[in-house]
Amino acid sequence: MKVTIGKDALCGKVMVPKGEYMVSLASDTQQIVLTGGGKQYKIPAIKRRSVGKTKVTTVTFYSGGGPSWSLLISTPKFGEWISMLELGATGGREEKRR
Repeated sequence: MKVTIGKDALCGKVMVPKGEYMVSLASDTQQIVLTGGGKQYKIPAIKRRSVGKTKVTTVTFYSGGGPSWSLLISTPKFGEWISMLELGATGGREEKRR
Protein backbone atom coordinates (compact mmCIF):
# COMPACT_ATOMS: atom_id res chain seq x y z
CA MET A 1 0.00 0.00 0.00
CA LYS A 2 1.18 3.53 -0.71
CA VAL A 3 0.96 6.75 1.29
CA THR A 4 1.88 10.27 0.25
CA ILE A 5 3.44 12.55 2.85
CA GLY A 6 3.04 16.19 1.82
CA LYS A 7 5.62 17.75 4.15
CA ASP A 8 8.75 16.60 5.94
CA ALA A 9 7.72 14.54 8.96
CA LEU A 10 9.23 13.53 12.26
CA CYS A 11 8.45 10.29 14.11
CA GLY A 12 10.46 9.84 17.29
CA LYS A 13 14.02 10.58 16.15
CA VAL A 14 13.43 9.53 12.53
CA MET A 15 13.13 12.30 9.93
CA VAL A 16 11.01 11.33 6.90
CA PRO A 17 11.20 13.64 3.85
CA LYS A 18 8.03 14.40 1.89
CA GLY A 19 7.20 11.97 -0.89
CA GLU A 20 5.35 8.80 -1.80
CA TYR A 21 6.15 5.64 0.16
CA MET A 22 5.29 1.96 0.16
CA VAL A 23 4.29 0.93 3.69
CA SER A 24 5.10 -2.39 5.34
CA LEU A 25 5.03 -3.74 8.88
CA ALA A 26 7.97 -5.24 10.76
CA SER A 27 6.08 -6.53 13.80
CA ASP A 28 9.08 -8.41 15.19
CA THR A 29 11.04 -5.15 15.57
CA GLN A 30 7.93 -3.03 16.33
CA GLN A 31 8.47 -0.76 13.35
CA ILE A 32 6.63 0.49 10.30
CA VAL A 33 8.90 0.60 7.25
CA LEU A 34 8.43 3.37 4.67
CA THR A 35 10.22 2.65 1.39
CA GLY A 36 10.58 5.28 -1.32
CA GLY A 37 13.17 7.21 -3.30
CA GLY A 38 15.68 4.39 -2.93
CA LYS A 39 15.69 4.64 0.88
CA GLN A 40 13.99 2.95 3.81
CA TYR A 41 12.77 4.74 6.91
CA LYS A 42 11.96 2.60 9.95
CA ILE A 43 9.64 4.45 12.30
CA PRO A 44 8.61 3.18 15.75
CA ALA A 45 5.13 1.68 16.06
CA ILE A 46 2.90 0.61 18.93
CA LYS A 47 0.53 -2.32 18.86
CA ARG A 48 -2.98 -1.43 19.92
CA ARG A 49 -6.02 -3.52 20.70
CA SER A 50 -8.06 -4.40 17.66
CA VAL A 51 -11.74 -3.50 17.73
CA GLY A 52 -12.63 -6.56 15.66
CA LYS A 53 -11.11 -9.20 13.43
CA THR A 54 -10.02 -8.00 10.00
CA LYS A 55 -9.83 -10.18 6.91
CA VAL A 56 -7.67 -7.90 4.77
CA THR A 57 -4.64 -5.73 5.42
CA THR A 58 -5.38 -2.00 5.41
CA VAL A 59 -3.17 1.07 5.71
CA THR A 60 -4.75 4.33 6.87
CA PHE A 61 -3.02 7.72 7.02
CA TYR A 62 -5.19 10.35 8.69
CA SER A 63 -4.97 13.70 10.46
CA GLY A 64 -5.12 13.86 14.22
CA GLY A 65 -5.58 17.64 14.16
CA GLY A 66 -2.94 20.26 13.41
CA PRO A 67 0.44 18.84 12.41
CA SER A 68 -0.17 15.43 14.03
CA TRP A 69 -0.93 12.52 11.69
CA SER A 70 -1.45 8.83 12.39
CA LEU A 71 -0.31 5.91 10.27
CA LEU A 72 -2.37 2.81 11.08
CA ILE A 73 -1.77 -0.69 9.73
CA SER A 74 -4.38 -3.35 10.41
CA THR A 75 -3.55 -6.97 9.54
CA PRO A 76 -5.40 -10.23 10.13
CA LYS A 77 -2.34 -12.00 11.57
CA PHE A 78 -0.52 -9.26 13.53
CA GLY A 79 -3.40 -6.96 14.62
CA GLU A 80 -3.33 -3.14 14.57
CA TRP A 81 -0.14 -1.07 14.72
CA ILE A 82 -0.06 2.72 14.95
CA SER A 83 2.62 5.34 14.52
CA MET A 84 2.33 9.10 15.08
CA LEU A 85 3.99 11.55 12.67
CA GLU A 86 4.46 15.28 13.10
CA LEU A 87 4.25 16.95 9.68
CA GLY A 88 6.23 20.10 9.05
CA ALA A 89 8.66 19.31 11.87
CA THR A 90 12.32 20.06 11.24
CA GLY A 91 13.80 17.86 13.96
CA GLY A 92 16.51 20.38 14.77
CA ARG A 93 17.71 20.61 11.17
CA GLU A 94 17.47 24.40 11.21
CA GLU A 95 19.92 24.71 14.11
CA LYS A 96 22.45 22.38 12.50
CA ARG A 97 22.68 24.56 9.39
CA ARG A 98 23.83 27.64 11.33
